[in-house]
Amino acid sequence: MRKISDTLTLIIGSLLFLLSYKFDSQINLLFKNLKFPVFDAVLGVVTNFGFVVLVVVLIPCLAIYKKNRKLVYLLWLTFIASFAVSFAIKLIVLRQRPVEAFTYPFTHIINYSFPSMHAMVVFSLLPALIRYLPKQKSFWTGFAFLAAFSRIYFGFHFLSDVVFGAFAGYLLGIFYWNCMRKENYGNKQL
Repeated sequence: MRKISDTLTLIIGSLLFLLSYKFDSQINLLFKNLKFPVFDAVLGVVTNFGFVVLVVVLIPCLAIYKKNRKLVYLLWLTFIASFAVSFAIKLIVLRQRPVEAFTYPFTHIINYSFPSMHAMVVFSLLPALIRYLPKQKSFWTGFAFLAAFSRIYFGFHFLSDVVFGAFAGYLLGIFYWNCMRKENYGNKQL
């Protein structure tokens, strides 16, 4: 049953990516002309990568460190892997951002658009966070979607960048979660 669910997730993600790619320009144009001061303020904080790392990596790690160190390692491993995979894909695809491209300070590497690193990172951590902290499932899921949406709202990414990043990140998170569960042979802590 689990394999069917994972396969269905992959199929739905692929279809959503293809559909979102078709509407990239229209969605980008919509948000270019549509701004709300409240969204600007809230999403301006949420779109900051440092804030995303603080909320989905550092705070959960500090909260669960004494209870479950393996989960802390899993969160960091998943974060680093999703960051690296996203960066590697960016260097392969080389898709320009909808807004004028900028470079990282001191390295002069152009920051490409595809996939959204924010979406990939936050959605890669989602499987572990919602399984280990189920009472906050709505918060983690809502925050992930808000962080991903902020990238489209400010025009940093096309819709397809975010959709691909979210689904690829989620699948990566499921992969690492399943690896950790197999390693623990059904340990109750995970």
